[in-house]
Order: sequence, then structure tokens, then C-alpha cells
Amino acid sequence: MNPDLKSLYRDTLLKHSREPRNRNPLPDATATAKLKNPLCGDLVSVHLKSENDRITQISFEAQCCSICMASASMLTEKIIGTPRQEAQIFATSLIDMISDPETEMSLPNNDLNALSGVKEFPSRTRCATLPWEALLAALTGRMKSEG
Repeated sequence: MNPDLKSLYRDTLLKHSREPRNRNPLPDATATAKLKNPLCGDLVSVHLKSENDRITQISFEAQCCSICMASASMLTEKIIGTPRQEAQIFATSLIDMISDPETEMSLPNNDLNALSGVKEFPSRTRCATLPWEALLAALTGRMKSEG
């Protein structure tokens, strides 16, 4: 990865981790899932509210590293207003892209491309995917805490 691209990705991750979007409880959520990464202690809860099969509100709460925080923040911006099935397909695809070192991440005009930097650090992959796994758990009704 060229140095300018690395800098852009790093800046995007820092922006989202220092000033996360939609980091708050959602008391009237229609679905919630809480996941923990037992290897590092990251803990993420994703809350969503949907009407007519479309996600109308989404938020998260977290005690986690900066990569996980940035990923959760970007998730909320990407998923708001999305049909539930489309959100599920996108989350699954993004997890696969982040997890597979051979797959290029190329999402047009999207901050989420910044998460491709974790591919250089396989031990940090779960940090980036944990919020998306929590989203999938919320969407599929697995509303439990996993450790």
C-alpha cells in the first residue's frame, strides 16, 4: 500500500475512533446484540430500530480499542436507512473482505476502505469485524452476550 493511501486510511480510522458517530444507548431498540472478543477484551453492543424491514436508527456502545471503535462508528453511518436484508448481506461481505488477506477492499467513496489496513495485522482483524458480527447477531435475533 502506498504511503499516501496508508495516511488517508490512518486519518479516517483516527477520526472515527476519536469522534465516534452514534455512540449512545438506544432504549427503544427493536434488536440488540452484545459481543466480546475474549482475546483482547473488546466489548461492543449494537442497537437498532427497524420499521417496515428498514433500519431507521442504529447506535452502539463499546469498551474497545480504536480500530473496533472506528469500525462501529463507520457501521452506524453505513447501515442507517438500509433494508435489513441488504444490511445483513453487506455485513457478511465486509467481514469476508476484512478477514481474507487475498481480497482487495474496494468500496467506492467509502470510509470503510480504511479497515483494509488491518489485513497487515491479522491479530487485529477481529477488532474490525466485531461490530459487524454484533450487527449480524442483532439482525438474526441472537440477542445474547458472547464471550
